[in-house]
Amino acid sequence: MRKFKAVGLVAIAALIAVACSDDKSTTDTTTAVDGTDGTDTTVAGGEVQVIKIGYAFPDLAAFAVLNKSFAIGDPQLQAEAVIDSWRRDGLLPEGIDIELVAAPYNIVEPAAKLGVCTSLAQDEQVFAVVAGISFTEGAECLATRYQTPIIDTDGAEPTVYSRGAPWFFTLRPDHVRQFVNYGYWAIDSGELDGKRVGMYFETKIIEGVEAMRALFEEQGVNLVSVTETSGIGIGGAEDPLSIERFIADDVEVALPLVGGSSAANMYGFAKGQDYRPVWLDMDYSEHTTDVAAKTNPPEQYDGTLAMTVTRVGERASGIQNPGAEACLANYERYAAVEIEREGIETGEYSSILRTCDLFAVLLAGLTGAADDLTKENFVTALENAGTIELVGSGNGSFDAFDHSFIDEYRTVQWDADCPCWKAISDFAPMRT
Repeated sequence: MRKFKAVGLVAIAALIAVACSDDKSTTDTTTAVDGTDGTDTTVAGGEVQVIKIGYAFPDLAAFAVLNKSFAIGDPQLQAEAVIDSWRRDGLLPEGIDIELVAAPYNIVEPAAKLGVCTSLAQDEQVFAVVAGISFTEGAECLATRYQTPIIDTDGAEPTVYSRGAPWFFTLRPDHVRQFVNYGYWAIDSGELDGKRVGMYFETKIIEGVEAMRALFEEQGVNLVSVTETSGIGIGGAEDPLSIERFIADDVEVALPLVGGSSAANMYGFAKGQDYRPVWLDMDYSEHTTDVAAKTNPPEQYDGTLAMTVTRVGERASGIQNPGAEACLANYERYAAVEIEREGIETGEYSSILRTCDLFAVLLAGLTGAADDLTKENFVTALENAGTIELVGSGNGSFDAFDHSFIDEYRTVQWDADCPCWKAISDFAPMRT
């Protein structure tokens, strides 16, 4: 298998140059016959293999009703814009084209995600799937039940990668790697030195949390208070209980490793109790997005430091990101809309960049396996793709033993006056 290095930033940056071009390549298709692996073969003066790619994305309409900044726009249109740019720029491998299958899901209903899994695999017979945030149940289903390659956004417990091998890939680090590096980052920040530390976490991330607790014990961190919840990210009775325990245990530094609703409940209850520990945050459950963080009480959250594997905060800190600008400009061209560049990074802004990243990884696999495009060769191509440059996240790579992608992180800080995250460090390689 040849080794392929995807130059995502360079390829996406080329979109600006062609954005004003009116040239459109067309194919005179005459005959179509069923292929294998969810593909069609279309005869048009040469064979074109049309493969079905599923795009699973969250339906956040109910959240957007409460706050329009939670809206993520039209993810299907965002994906179509990326694929259109590939065709315009000749980035698709010769003889291969894509049919996109859109699949929205309810973000808080595991059964809905399993339904999307079955629909994509059985009804649509897709070749591969890329997926947005909070789709882990559906992603695991695709990998384990249907042996369908899946590139999911969120990291998962290591056992999920084992069960889903070799089909299960994620953009973000697996939970053990993520939380151990979060532990190192918290220690390196100096905020834990001589302090009493508390933790509130969801049981579904137990493997990562236990690995981090082992690191804390090894490094002499004074972890005095631990509360867990089996909630699914929509808040629960343990939320105020965690604060009561933090207060009783005289916790000075708090680690909120729970869903966004539970975290918001924690901050609100802490404010009501006039209790203000140092909060150290991270990407889990999208905490490090402007949209989520701006709902937190500024009296509690202003100045909070967080570890992130995304590029949130670059715009507010004046850090240039040509790849992100090219991704946004291409979507504006295709969708005939304008995306706001000032103020907070909205859900739509983040979704457009995440879509560009997911599909950059997909393109690396398709290009590397193009000579003999099977699902098995697609997997091998991803494992050997080398570094793929992303526009909304830190860079990374896969290999045969690690199917979680991002390999670097940075520190951001919440500025309640903005209100926005600001990047305050460069990206650094993960410690483990």
